[in-house]
This record gives sequence, structure tokens and C-alpha cells, in this order.
Amino acid sequence: FIRTLQEHCGEHQLDTKKTFVWICFFCNDQFDWLSGGGNDGVEAFGNVLKHIGKVICVVDDHVASKAIYFGRIWTVFEVFTASIEKIDVDLALMADARRRLLRTPVGQVAQAIEVDVMTAQATDPDDEQRIKQLIAGEDGAATSTNT
Repeated sequence: FIRTLQEHCGEHQLDTKKTFVWICFFCNDQFDWLSGGGNDGVEAFGNVLKHIGKVICVVDDHVASKAIYFGRIWTVFEVFTASIEKIDVDLALMADARRRLLRTPVGQVAQAIEVDVMTAQATDPDDEQRIKQLIAGEDGAATSTNT
């Protein structure tokens, strides 16, 4: 994880001694965010993202359906919120995932990066249901988030 962030900084000419990372896993009060149907969570997390200005998704597999990141509803919620708030989202692939991606035939890359929000899970089934309802929107299929 740390090595991937360091590599990301190097690729984007960021000084690792002057670049700070806010890791939502340690800082977010996810339980409070879902009170009242979740809209407060989008607003609260959106305000944090606006202050930070960027999201970096550290992903362990180039195939979205295999990546832990896209299998967790909370991380999907973060990307969803960043999208709503028009915050830049970067993808930082771990070294093994990068190597596998480079060996993937070009014709299979588009299929590999397809995300299906509705298959993501949470430890708490109530969280999972509320977040999926929030993300799914009017069509119930999360079409805009999956693309």
C-alpha cells in the first residue's frame, strides 16, 4: 500500500516528504454517515473530499471483479461521492496488478475494468443495503456509477 502511494507520487512528480495522505479508513465515521438514509454521508464525505481535492484508489488487481477495492461497498461509496462532487479520482495499481495488466491482451482490458457496484459488499448488511440504494438511484442498477 505504502509502496504504491510512493510510486504514485513519483509518477505525478509529488515530493513524498511534502505530500500528505488522508486515509479514509482511519478517519471516517461511516456509521454516523448512514443515519437518515445516507445523504448526510455524501455531503460530509463530499466536504472532506473538496478540502483534499483528489482521491487515489489503491487497487490490488487490474480486473475490477477481483479487486478488493471494488468489492467493498464503502470504497465504491467514496468513488461515488467523489463523482458527485466532481473530485478527481486516480487509480494506483499495486505492482503485481500492473504487471498482470501489461500482460493482458488489449481486447480484454475494457472488460477487465468493468465495475458492478451492486456486487460490492459491506460487513454490516444494513450498511450495504442503504449504500446500494443511495448509489443505485432512480434506475436501481447504479448505471452511472458503474461506467
